[in-house]
Amino acid sequence: MSHQIIVPVDGSRHALRALGVAVDLARQRGLEVLLLHVVPAGGVPEGLQQWAEIEHVHEMPQWLYDEGLAKNLLESARSSISADAGVEVTQRVEYGNVAKCIINQSMSARVEMIVMGSRGLSDFAGLVLGSVAHRVAHDARCPVVTVT
Repeated sequence: MSHQIIVPVDGSRHALRALGVAVDLARQRGLEVLLLHVVPAGGVPEGLQQWAEIEHVHEMPQWLYDEGLAKNLLESARSSISADAGVEVTQRVEYGNVAKCIINQSMSARVEMIVMGSRGLSDFAGLVLGSVAHRVAHDARCPVVTVT
C-alpha cells in the first residue's frame, strides 16, 4: 500500500500544471497520485459548464451530467500523464463542498501531501468567499503545494 499525493482536478490550466508537479514529486518519492474531482453541491460551476459545452456534453439529467463530466475530467488528466512516468495513478469522484471533500480525503494516513492549482474554475462567489486552495491550505493537516 503506497502513500499518495492528492491532486484535485477541475479542468483548469492551474490544475493541469499542478498535476505535472505532483507526478514529478511522486516519481521522486515513490508515491501514488490520486486524481480527485469534486462535483460541487448545488451544481456544476459556470467554468465547467462552458468546458462541457466545448466537449459536447449536452441534454443529460443533472446527476448523469455531473458524473460524466467528472469522469471525462479525470480521464483527461490521467491521459496527460506519460506512460513512462513510472507513477501509479488512481481516480476518485466525491460530491459536496469542494474544499471540505479535499480536506476529508487528505485525512487518510496514506496521504502525504496535496498538490493543487492556486486558481480553479470557480465563479465570482469563489473570489469573494475565498478560494478553495486557500481553504484547503488553511485547514489541511498535511503539506499543501499550490501551483500557479
